[in-house]
Amino acid sequence: MVASLVLITYLLYFNRLGTLLPGYNVTEVTTLKNAANWHQILTDPVSLPYRSIVWLLTAALHRSILMTRVVAACFGLVMALLFFAITRSWCGFRTAFLTTIMFATSAGLLHFARLGTGQVLQMGMLVLLAGALWYRRQRKHRILIAYVLVAACALLWYTPGMLWFELLGLLLLRQVIRSQLRRLRTQHLAAVIALTLLCLAPLLVAAVRAPRVLLQITGLPQALSSLSHFGSNLANIILAMFIHSNGRPLLWVGHAPLLDAAEVILGFIGAYYVYRAGSPRTTYLFGSLGIGIILVALGGSVSFACLVPALYIFIAIGIDHFLGRWLTVFPRNSFAQAAGISLVCVMIGFSVLYQVRTYFIAWPYAPATRAVFNKHQS
Repeated sequence: MVASLVLITYLLYFNRLGTLLPGYNVTEVTTLKNAANWHQILTDPVSLPYRSIVWLLTAALHRSILMTRVVAACFGLVMALLFFAITRSWCGFRTAFLTTIMFATSAGLLHFARLGTGQVLQMGMLVLLAGALWYRRQRKHRILIAYVLVAACALLWYTPGMLWFELLGLLLLRQVIRSQLRRLRTQHLAAVIALTLLCLAPLLVAAVRAPRVLLQITGLPQALSSLSHFGSNLANIILAMFIHSNGRPLLWVGHAPLLDAAEVILGFIGAYYVYRAGSPRTTYLFGSLGIGIILVALGGSVSFACLVPALYIFIAIGIDHFLGRWLTVFPRNSFAQAAGISLVCVMIGFSVLYQVRTYFIAWPYAPATRAVFNKHQS
């Protein structure tokens, strides 16, 4: 079982990482240049966690653009594991297993996990959700967990747009957080504040020297002229998720949408049941999706990566309710139960096949894709 998972992981995220495409994109070349040394990283600390690891690998092993993709692939694997942990907590093992396969093989994750930029970290809402669930479920070592979560939340500030996702979470959990802070001893509270300031120090210093850094981390556009396209961008983003994309070869195959037909149906089912639940989870999922859409529409430094986790969580909840309803209608009919589960598995199988073929076969051989991945190691 473990060997199979390792093999699948390798095939999805690391196999032909440097040879699937004819070369590298200019953004990957820029990423390597921006991670050339510590001085450059601290001067412009946007995506600092990602760029720091790239710098360490290139300094210790070999200065190659491929390392930018290796680091992104590792983060992509982490995002898939966090997605499994979240959906297992909310929907159970069976649904989590099925939907993690969909998420891990989706072109939405593969494009960002195998691209040598830090955009995969814009899926950081999974870190926030998994951290909150981890803290709530653990009764022991909560202080240690709190330190880890504080450091993770502070480091997420370096990723464009993640600040807003954190603020939404803080708003929804403000009473719980206030209660937990009151229970902390003075020395622990002081240590939490010191840890936060230590993690944010490079960002604060860089923001004082160059205020444009604040625009980057908030995901806002550098020029006000970008706001004039907000309405059309908003419409294009909604279309790109479900119907018709803008055709940018860096992330798309022609005008194929982000989700296939089966995922769209399951996602809308999940969104309906999440809406009916009316819980803080409802507010956070819809709120994070809305924040992501607005940030991408503003045309700043936030990409479609921030939308992918929420969309696939809706899909997971849709599958969970579909199976739950089916098994409730046929509580004792084993044949009907097997038929329902098989139907869902077949639907997921076709979806996975479509997404994998789209990324590994259709996209790399498209002329438009090959035209933008034409840079080579100098």
